[in-house]
Amino acid sequence: MNIVLKELRSNRKSLIIWCSCMILLIAVGMIKYQGFVEMGEEANELLNSMPDIFKRVFSLDKINLSEISGYYAIFNIYFSLIAGIHAVLLGSLILIKEERDKTADFLMVKPIKRSRIVTSKIIAAVINMVILNAVTLITSMLFVNKLNKGASITSYILKIIGTLLILQFVFFSIGMMISMFTKSAKRASGISTSILLATYILSIVIGMYDKINFIRYAIPFYYFDAKKILITGKIETVYIVISIAIILAGIALTYKKYQYRDINA
Repeated sequence: MNIVLKELRSNRKSLIIWCSCMILLIAVGMIKYQGFVEMGEEANELLNSMPDIFKRVFSLDKINLSEISGYYAIFNIYFSLIAGIHAVLLGSLILIKEERDKTADFLMVKPIKRSRIVTSKIIAAVINMVILNAVTLITSMLFVNKLNKGASITSYILKIIGTLLILQFVFFSIGMMISMFTKSAKRASGISTSILLATYILSIVIGMYDKINFIRYAIPFYYFDAKKILITGKIETVYIVISIAIILAGIALTYKKYQYRDINA
C-alpha cells in the first residue's frame, strides 16, 4: 500500500495537468459545436464541399454533425489520442523511472517481492487512468446535457467512455511491456509514443484504403471507433477479446521480465 500511495503522490501533479487539458479540450470543443450549429445551412454546405475521401474517413456521409451525438463521435478522436498518450507514457515509465531516478536499489533492498512492486505500480496506474477517464465522462456529460436539444445520448457517452478506458489499459500494458526491453526511460517512452501515433495514423488510413483493412486487428484505435458505435449501436466482442488478450499479455510479460531484471546494468 505504501508503494501505491507513493506512486499516486509522485503522479499527482502530472495527473492534474492531464485532467485540466482534457477539461479544456472538451470545453473548447463544445463551444465550437455551439458555433457550428448556429451556422445552420452554411455548415452543411461546407461539409458537402469536402472531398469524398475525407467524408469516408470520418463517416460524414452517415453522421450528422449538426446533432450533438454525431459531433461527439468525431470529437472523440481527440479524447482517445490524449488518453492513449497518457496511458502509454504512464506504462513506459512507471517501473523504469525507478532506475532512472536511482531509487530502484532502495526499493529492492526492502523485504518486498518484485511481483508486489509490479502489482502496486499497476494499481496506482489504474487509479490514475480511471480518474482521467472519470473526468472525461463527467465533463462530457455536463457540457453535452447543457447543449443537447434533442434526445438524450447518455447511454452512448457511457459506451464511448467505457471503451476509452479499455483503450487506456491496452496502451498502458503496451508501454509497460516495451519498458522491459530497454534500460532507458527516454527510449521506452519514445518507442511507446511512436507506436501509439503510428497506430493512430493507420486507423485513419484504413478509412481511406479498404485494401489494408486486414490490419485492423493490430490497431487499437480501430477497435472502438465512436462513429461506428454511433451508427451500429454495438461494440464488437472480438475487439474486446483482443484488447483483454493484449492487456494480459503485456502484464504477464512485465511480471516475468521484471523478476529477472538487472536494475544495475
